[in-house]
Amino acid sequence: MEALNKKILECLTHGTAFSLATIMTHKGSTPRTSGSKMIVLRDRTLFGTIGGGLVEARTIETCLASLENKSALIREFNLDNELKTGLDMVCGGHLTVLIEPFLPLSNGHDPELISLFRALADLEAKGEKAFLISRITGFSQKEFSTRKCLVKRDGTPMGAPLVPKALLDEISDNQFTGSFPSLISIGLEEFIVEPVLPRDTLFIFGAGHVGFQLARTARIADFQSVVVDDRKEFANPSRFPHARLVEVIDDFSRAFENLEVDENSFIVITTRGHLHDQTVLAQALETKAAYIGMIGSRPKRDKIYTNLKNQGVSQESLDRVFSPIGLDIHSETPGEIAVSIMAQIIRERGMK
Repeated sequence: MEALNKKILECLTHGTAFSLATIMTHKGSTPRTSGSKMIVLRDRTLFGTIGGGLVEARTIETCLASLENKSALIREFNLDNELKTGLDMVCGGHLTVLIEPFLPLSNGHDPELISLFRALADLEAKGEKAFLISRITGFSQKEFSTRKCLVKRDGTPMGAPLVPKALLDEISDNQFTGSFPSLISIGLEEFIVEPVLPRDTLFIFGAGHVGFQLARTARIADFQSVVVDDRKEFANPSRFPHARLVEVIDDFSRAFENLEVDENSFIVITTRGHLHDQTVLAQALETKAAYIGMIGSRPKRDKIYTNLKNQGVSQESLDRVFSPIGLDIHSETPGEIAVSIMAQIIRERGMK
């Protein structure tokens, strides 16, 4: 979502009119899940997607109409009914899509709104969690308007004072733990609470051929990557221009010293040697990473597992590891192996 919010900021800064479509809720089988967003410009230029097909096509038309009407609205799609009327979707689910127009004033977009999305971009760049709050005016009507502000995870508001204390208290008490937007009623007021979550981070231990291709593939999948190796000639920013961080270490025994690994972290171990892989794996198992994968054959894996068990590592811990790594797509080249690894990571992330 970081890239899309940057595009919103760019549109605001340049005084570009646009409409923003956000999937608020989804049930059953749908092409995209809640929180997915799409920007629509007047000339039908699109950034992001809510799933493609005629659902997206009809949403685009509604977005363009919202720019003319200057009002926000929520549109529902029942994909079972849409299928009966010829819509090319066979998912069988239900979507509600929030559509908001962003129109510049005579001298450009509202400076308050620009400052808000600039602050949002800054929080995302730092990897900090926050909440984008939209206060709704006229929600009981077919069309309504929204005004936005930010709230940090500790309940500290940023921007216009739109949020009542009761909602700030709920945020600071960690009442919003999901990743999807929520429609909340506080007294007679309605609010949309959207979590702003740090991008998932792929930690790549080993900057060789597979690590290089993996970082490139991760960028396409909207992961930020951190590359760690003990070889300067491999681990350097010029070789990994899109990595958030490239770390050159003296010894793999301290591979995690300067890294923050949490539940939004994914670890791939592909160093140049079995001993280094074992050293990194032992440290990785002490983290809360959502995924740990180690490259190599089954005999290599079994030998490393045996060594770690002799050091006191439990079988339960080792069961977290994906090794051999990647989906079985008969991959051979470093690029193909990277694709198989990212496919497995995306699958596992979607199942959590």
